Amino acid sequence: MKTDLASYKGIQAVVAAVVVVVLMLWMAGLFGTKIEPGRVEGRVAKAPEGVPRAVVEEVTVPVIEEAAGTVQAERKTIVSSRIVAVIREVKVRAGDPVAAGDPLVLLDDRDLIAKAQEAQRVVQAAEAARTKTEADYRRASQLIADGVISRSELDQAEMAFKVADADLERARQTLRAAEVSLSFAEIRASAAGRVVDRLADPGDTAMPGIPLLSLYDPSALRMEVPVRETLLTDVAVGQSLKVRLGAEAEVIDGTVDEIVPQAEAGSRTFLIKVGLPRRQGMYTGMFGRVLIPAGQRKRIVVSEAAIERIGQLDFVDTVSADGTVSRRLVTLGTPAGNGKVEILSGLRPGEVTLLRRQPAKHQP
Repeated sequence: MKTDLASYKGIQAVVAAVVVVVLMLWMAGLFGTKIEPGRVEGRVAKAPEGVPRAVVEEVTVPVIEEAAGTVQAERKTIVSSRIVAVIREVKVRAGDPVAAGDPLVLLDDRDLIAKAQEAQRVVQAAEAARTKTEADYRRASQLIADGVISRSELDQAEMAFKVADADLERARQTLRAAEVSLSFAEIRASAAGRVVDRLADPGDTAMPGIPLLSLYDPSALRMEVPVRETLLTDVAVGQSLKVRLGAEAEVIDGTVDEIVPQAEAGSRTFLIKVGLPRRQGMYTGMFGRVLIPAGQRKRIVVSEAAIERIGQLDFVDTVSADGTVSRRLVTLGTPAGNGKVEILSGLRPGEVTLLRRQPAKHQP
């Protein structure tokens, strides 16, 4: 049994080897019909009569560079408290419009009211003391003229009057300071604007320098964009530039308000600020692009009607001087306007192409 099994496996190995050899010979073309070497006449395609044609052109066009940036407010306000106090009420929310002088945040003012009342009572006491010492000084002045008191007694009465007068002025200053501190308990808007963010709630403790609200003026927005240094020579303050906001196709006019004269160390870019016209639907933080003219360059263009797309490849049929048609693979660039498209590779200026369809009509 063992001998028969070994013989069977040997036969299988031989058959497999023969099959592999036959497949290799077949793939090498041993069993196919061979074509003898020599010249074979190919078919030459000729341009059909009456088919419209277009000439590949080289044109000089302005170069427009796009710089991406963000809409920012020209005037921003960070609202914070000037005293330490518990917040009693926040009267606005994010998105609310405010006018100059509108109350924004109310602080707990009970302690401040008590201090102001105490300062008022001190003023009243100081006024009474001054009134008394003033009367004593006048009386002493009359008595020394009559020779009733000595000169030293008059000097003491005068000194007491001056001290009382100084105490009264100090008490009044303390009262004014207490009244000013009390006014800080009601935080009002310094200018008209819109609330961007609310950073505190009732019950929080307001402290100097800690933001409570963030406001901006929606009537003065601008686009802030970083521009590489090679483009900075094409931008000047007061220059009008086109701006495209977000995904909108509409382009609006902006004016360069400011160029920050310092490059960012990492990217070697300069920050320019382009003022925007006031319009609805424009908010801080929106994405946009500033279109910056950057000289001129030559482009090779052809009619879009000459392009035939097969899959993801673009082809053009060119016509030689003798009418022979040849197919070219081309690389397209950006649209050049007036129904034409830029050719990056595959064609030369002056070549003639067949139009695959009627050109679209474009407004001049």
